[in-house]
Amino acid sequence: MNIAVVGGGGVGAYIAAKLSQVCDVDLISDSTKEIVIKEQGEVKRYSLPIFSHPPKNRHYDLVIVATKSNVLKEKLQKIAKNIDKNSIVLPLLNGIQPYYTLKQLTDARVIHGAIYIISNRQKDSTIEVKGKGAMVVFEDINETTQKLKRYFEKAGIKSKTPPNITKAIWQKYLFIAATAALTTYYNKTFGQIAAEHLDEFAKLLQDIVAIANKKGVNLDQTDVEHAMKLLQKSPAHAKTSMQLDFEQGKESELDNLIGFLASESEKFAKIYNELDARRASV
Repeated sequence: MNIAVVGGGGVGAYIAAKLSQVCDVDLISDSTKEIVIKEQGEVKRYSLPIFSHPPKNRHYDLVIVATKSNVLKEKLQKIAKNIDKNSIVLPLLNGIQPYYTLKQLTDARVIHGAIYIISNRQKDSTIEVKGKGAMVVFEDINETTQKLKRYFEKAGIKSKTPPNITKAIWQKYLFIAATAALTTYYNKTFGQIAAEHLDEFAKLLQDIVAIANKKGVNLDQTDVEHAMKLLQKSPAHAKTSMQLDFEQGKESELDNLIGFLASESEKFAKIYNELDARRASV
């Protein structure tokens, strides 16, 4: 099975590196020259094929997309000739909309997926992973996805294939949207948000649950409580990728993560408008 991972950031490089220990995988990335990962205090260098553009004659059975949503179209164009209707595309992106965007961009079969991980590329290009590695949730549809699940297991990546994948994706979005909003708005870490803004965090979670319910997704108070516990258990000094993008003056996923909710929540609209103004002033 030929596998490609598109995106060499904290998610893509990590997944590609881990999978390279148990199967053949290509990393498609413009900026990545090598992969060095710091995890649980240990630093390890990984050797695997890295291409800015995939080899012309290579066909991919499975493509894991781990880019930012705002460059999705550009990145997918790079592998357009390497996939077909029999290929599977697994997005491990933030938000709800990227899945539907991908379906419009390719004839390949796009399945639902999400990843829980706190990882960031450092100034020296090392990928630093905080916490307990990664947890991937995705749709199990055929032999290819079943094989991927076995690869994840062998590579030391936790994974689940829940029966209600739509709910699982919203559960991830519930957590990441609220944390990205508050860490970026206040420019504070996970631990500071948990200590100083937990009530506000809970109210944002409630708004997302209400929006999900309107869209037919059955989130409830149990999901709110789980997200709150997850925040409190997360590494205290960790920051969200959107927060880091704002700190570094980079293009962020503000529209995808927060803008998606702003039209249906006054609380998210307030945060979005403030961050949009900051973005415009950079």
